[in-house]
Amino acid sequence: MTNPANHWAGRLRHTPLINVAILLCSIVTFGLAVSYAHDAIKTPMWQQALIYMRPRPTNQRIIVYSAFMPFFTILQSILDLSLHFLISLHPLYSLVISSLYFIGWLVQWSIWMHCEISGIGFDNAGKGETCFQVNLDHRKDSMIPFRSSEGVVNGRVGVGAVVTALYAVYTVMAALAVMRNRQGSRRGGQALGMRKPSETS
Repeated sequence: MTNPANHWAGRLRHTPLINVAILLCSIVTFGLAVSYAHDAIKTPMWQQALIYMRPRPTNQRIIVYSAFMPFFTILQSILDLSLHFLISLHPLYSLVISSLYFIGWLVQWSIWMHCEISGIGFDNAGKGETCFQVNLDHRKDSMIPFRSSEGVVNGRVGVGAVVTALYAVYTVMAALAVMRNRQGSRRGGQALGMRKPSETS
């Protein structure tokens, strides 16, 4: 069996730095997300949305849209760092978790881009099924809520892209650690098999 201390040997020993970077970026993103959600909740309905009697997005939907991924990423990063330094962070666990969070962040970032930055969401928003911003009083030719700062929106999307990239790196490092541990287990099994005949003779 591979010693837990050697799970992240060699260059992979820098893996906690990736976790720290994810944690710090997630804290920044969460702060920007809270600011965005606060401004969106305070933004009045768009006049045309009122004319067509469209529903106002609930506060819960705005909060989940803005802060769900950053909040749970903070918790997960703290857990990973605690396991790494206090017990043992197994690479297979890291591979599964990092893959799930990479997919989650990729989806979240794509939705943010679609609804707030690219303009595609503004052109294809419909009645707000995907992008609730269309039913709020928003800036001309964009769906940034009127009370929200463009700096907050761009910063959240930008740092979110960094978190997504960091999870991609974390997933690759975890996959390398899993492969290294399997190779080590095979070598250990082969060495044990070579010793047994000599011990019995």
